[in-house]
Amino acid sequence: MTTNEHETRRDRNSDEITTPTDHSRRAFLAMTGVGTTGVAAGAFADPVRADVDTTDRGIETPWLERDGNVLRDPAGNEVVLRGVNVIDPARTARSWRRPLSETIDHATDPDRSWHARIIRIPVQTGDIVTVDPADGSVSGDPQNEVDPGTITQEQLEAYIEHHLRPVVDHCAEIGVYCIVDYHRHADTSLEYTDPALDEEVRMFWDVVAPEFADESHVLYELYNEPIGPYAGQDPGEDYRIRGDDAEQAWLEWRETAQPWVDTIRSHAERNVVIIGSPRWSQYTYWAPRHEFEGENLAYSGHVYAGHDGLRPLGDYFGEPSEEVPVFLTEFGYQRDAGSPLSGTTSEDGAAFESFFDEYDTVHPQIWCFDRSWKPYMFDGDAPDEWTLLGGEDYQGEWWQTFLAERRTDDLPQTGGGSETISVGEYEARDIDGDGLYEDVNGDNETTHGDVNALFENRNADGVQNNPEKFDFDGNGRFGFSDILELLERL
Repeated sequence: MTTNEHETRRDRNSDEITTPTDHSRRAFLAMTGVGTTGVAAGAFADPVRADVDTTDRGIETPWLERDGNVLRDPAGNEVVLRGVNVIDPARTARSWRRPLSETIDHATDPDRSWHARIIRIPVQTGDIVTVDPADGSVSGDPQNEVDPGTITQEQLEAYIEHHLRPVVDHCAEIGVYCIVDYHRHADTSLEYTDPALDEEVRMFWDVVAPEFADESHVLYELYNEPIGPYAGQDPGEDYRIRGDDAEQAWLEWRETAQPWVDTIRSHAERNVVIIGSPRWSQYTYWAPRHEFEGENLAYSGHVYAGHDGLRPLGDYFGEPSEEVPVFLTEFGYQRDAGSPLSGTTSEDGAAFESFFDEYDTVHPQIWCFDRSWKPYMFDGDAPDEWTLLGGEDYQGEWWQTFLAERRTDDLPQTGGGSETISVGEYEARDIDGDGLYEDVNGDNETTHGDVNALFENRNADGVQNNPEKFDFDGNGRFGFSDILELLERL
């Protein structure tokens, strides 16, 4: 039994701000004969992306499919995605922040002993509302949330184009999965049954879900941290997560959120959808007992060092993971961070590690790979000068070691996952299991070289005898439009 104390970590997403400025634009608009029009390429470009060396970093990122309580790649391998949270992409569009692509490079850089296999990207309404629909620039004071209905579709579309899309594409380029997370958590008075919230969530996923529906490295997180109604919501009231009243709260949540899941699925058939739960996504226990309807669904859990009522971890998150896929998309500790974040490496780091070793199908993403969003992992006043924190007080060194020791565990594979088709001098492959042979030149990736190889060998027997394998535009036959579609996908 636990006594409810309303969350006090509402300042965990806070920055010490100086002067806001404009930033960011898709860095790769230049395509031969095909591209996005009406925008000056490079005017808002992330300056790092063009120079990234991806040779020794990253993993293959094929489509993942749920099989019971695990995710599998097209070859049938069990996959576990261990990684980190970063901050909102638009929040990095300010003078005191380094570009988010640099942070993702850092988190996946083996030369710095970092081996994140998945990046969780929080999309905050308070950051969306700062984006100018005209040019994607960011202005005004940063905030975490605004009232439901405040953000407009035009702001969201500009946010995606100028801030989210470049980051998601960068993840694909360097070989790391990412979670696009509708991120609300701060307003304790906002109930997930609120009609205005319902309209906002549906609008959000109507816009976001189709944007990345064809990208195998993208997972969706339905709603970061729904709050109430939940059992024991009144201050000082006792509650039991495994009690009958908590079960009713889960059922009310499921009834409310099922249409949101359906909205995503109406646009995106294959992306894994991660579903939270009431009381800041702490009701994971009920997921296998009352699942949502739909394919390729997983469930999230959030727990920090000071959440004593969620111990043992195995009871609340481990046991569910034996029946359904569970992502611990937020957890962590920091000695001086205040309740419920306060903890130490010897006690809380060790407890988390023991949990992950015992329940080794759980997908963990620690909060937060940053220097100011608590519990943080770095120190540094300048945007480009980050010093890793560790010891007893901080989680950075511990999590770096955890990822490094498991860097080759439970990875997806695509090479050899399908038979090859001879296309001229090349052996084309389906590298993501979708039935289309996008790796035309057989080098286990899809680049402009594959577009050239397909164009040069469009009349080859391998293409003409297997048109369905190269039907990238989905019109039932192979033609020049499929070459253009393959180019568009880069």
